[in-house]
Amino acid sequence: MSIFLAFLFISTTLNISFCGGSSYRGCIEIERQAVLRFKKDLIDPSNLLASWTSGHADCCTWSGIFCDNLTGHVLELNLTTPPLISIVDSTMRPRLGGKVNPSLLDLKHLRSLDLSFNNFSGIQIPKFLCYMHNLRYLDLSANSFQGIIPHQLGNLSNLQYLALGSGSDVDDVGWLTSLSVLEVDNLGWLSSLSLLKHLDLSGVNLSESSDWLHVINTLPSLVVLKLSFCEIHHFPQLPIVNFSFLETLDLSANHFEGPIPYGLQNLTSLRYLDLSQNYFNSSIPNWFYRLSRLQRLSLGSNWLKGTLGILGKSDIYRRA
Repeated sequence: MSIFLAFLFISTTLNISFCGGSSYRGCIEIERQAVLRFKKDLIDPSNLLASWTSGHADCCTWSGIFCDNLTGHVLELNLTTPPLISIVDSTMRPRLGGKVNPSLLDLKHLRSLDLSFNNFSGIQIPKFLCYMHNLRYLDLSANSFQGIIPHQLGNLSNLQYLALGSGSDVDDVGWLTSLSVLEVDNLGWLSSLSLLKHLDLSGVNLSESSDWLHVINTLPSLVVLKLSFCEIHHFPQLPIVNFSFLETLDLSANHFEGPIPYGLQNLTSLRYLDLSQNYFNSSIPNWFYRLSRLQRLSLGSNWLKGTLGILGKSDIYRRA
């Protein structure tokens, strides 16, 4: 009985310490001021950030902000603009624009930053983002950023999700965005992001990056890789050996020619493969049968000929 009473006393004490005695009083003041300065440089035609006011002290309750329940530190900033007001008439919602204030550097515990589907047209990806070393998730897609993607993004070694392009899923929501005007001179910086599971560079001009496959082949944890509309002309003759977890591969709307690369047969974890809108001009290879987990295969708008038994089709895939 004495042991039970001792355990009860300790449990009660811990409950008081963690609940009644908690020092949490809302978000951290320096972080509240940081997001208010960030808001000042934004153009917000839809008033999405109406809750962000100096009169409302706890920024953890503001739209798009998610905090640690115990410490009050801002962990996530989700400011993606929902693309449609009405699916029926495809009415587009006005998007956030303006500038990205470096006050975000004061959010030292930030793990996730999503600014996708906004309109920062005419500016480059801010280099200060490269110093936000705690980021696990960074989505800047469909924003009309321009210029060279800063190599310093390779400093974000904790990243697991990176999306920088035009937004390859826009068709799934029924809204077409303009292609990105981002480009790279080389992709060597990507090799430092060894924890990446999701990489989307759709619409980024990779025509000057002849080492694109060699670099991406150094990312063994990739599950999703999207490189559509990237102006890629050449598929290097490189064994694809490190993609044992890859489930989604989108290489659509590039300039690949000749036969479908033989190395793709090694991607046995693939569930989704899109090679459409290229210039492949061979017979459909029999090794597609080896991709036993494949659920969706897109080969349209090529010059392919043959029988595709895994989908029960016999067809000639011509370019439109």
